[in-house]
Amino acid sequence: MTFLAMDTSGDHAVLALADEGAGGALRAARVFHGRRSLSRRLLGEVDGLLVGEGMTLADVSALAVGLGPGSFTGVRVGVTTAKTLAQVTGKPLVGVPTLNAYAEAWGQDVPTLVVILPSRRGEAYAAVYRAAEPLPEPFAESVEAMERRLKAMVEAGEQVACCGAIDLLAERPGLSRSQPHVPPEGLARAAAGRLNNGLTDDPLALVPLYVVPPAISTPKNAFPAPQLLGAGEPVP
Repeated sequence: MTFLAMDTSGDHAVLALADEGAGGALRAARVFHGRRSLSRRLLGEVDGLLVGEGMTLADVSALAVGLGPGSFTGVRVGVTTAKTLAQVTGKPLVGVPTLNAYAEAWGQDVPTLVVILPSRRGEAYAAVYRAAEPLPEPFAESVEAMERRLKAMVEAGEQVACCGAIDLLAERPGLSRSQPHVPPEGLARAAAGRLNNGLTDDPLALVPLYVVPPAISTPKNAFPAPQLLGAGEPVP
């Protein structure tokens, strides 16, 4: 059975068709730059990927979506699209933390893997994956703090590898891999792992993994303070 996975958390959106029964073996993938046109292009790109494989959405066994962290708008578009498709079609849906997709693509070659993605200016999202440990919670911190963290890990004797947006770092471990977008094969493997274990999500309850709240607030004095009227004063 072939499932459809998407991740729209970065500058490049990633779509993948993969086989559930083969541990997420990639059948086809599509990567496109959609930062400013994502909501307009996403469904057309999905359709193009399916048509290229002689399929329609009815032929898909399940849906998977990257939950972030990443671009707040990008993550919302992808998660909302996947939830809508799941509700309309009745297909099972799984959410996958985006950082896990990077880790799955690397494999089990190193004891410690640090995945790094851009956050706000001067900050980075990250997660530290260690063999035989549960999947970690992602976090956000300054690039300088991330570099200090990596240095301390190396000095403590850990064999550390980095992947993702490693160009953010002025200093990094020698074993590193720059990945400009979510690896389709990693997204597929991470999604297949959840699907094969029956860890599907309720489309109505699934929410993005922002890690830090969006930088949106109500402007000061956006609404005038209510004024008390004096006795006999006419109502404006």
